[in-house]
Amino acid sequence: MSRVARFHADRTNQKLYFARLSCQQAEQTEHIQQAQAHREAAVFHLHGAVLAFLQELVRYYRLNELQPTLKSIEEAMAAKGQVSPEVVILQKLAKEGFIAELKRAYRLCQYTPEPSAPEPEDETSSNLIIKVTQTPQAWLPDTKILREWHRELMQLIDGFRNEMVEF
Repeated sequence: MSRVARFHADRTNQKLYFARLSCQQAEQTEHIQQAQAHREAAVFHLHGAVLAFLQELVRYYRLNELQPTLKSIEEAMAAKGQVSPEVVILQKLAKEGFIAELKRAYRLCQYTPEPSAPEPEDETSSNLIIKVTQTPQAWLPDTKILREWHRELMQLIDGFRNEMVEF
């Protein structure tokens, strides 16, 4: 049995693959809303890849976590008198790195961004005319950023997997 299959890495790999496909589709479509849907899907899949990798860590360290978080893995490892170097790095990136940006994008995909208050034009024939120009996708990362996150996440996970070897 391969090391990847042994720690159930197939789901993480699948989520990374789906994220890459979503980026490709976003770049290939001309329709703005379809491109937005594909970019949001890429965000969901990248976030899912992080969660799936946490499940890999739980299986590797033989922890009993059904829905692991960085905090729950850290606490379970501390209870065993151990520290997970992967969790330490992931926590740092979740505070001030690309994973923090990914988490922010994921949250914004879940909830409608706060609209800016429309302001009346200065020189209009009526005070009833309100200029509402707001780009609906301003908060959503473009495909270039999504591809960068994908690349960084793949490199990070591959590096971790190379170190996850049992003796």
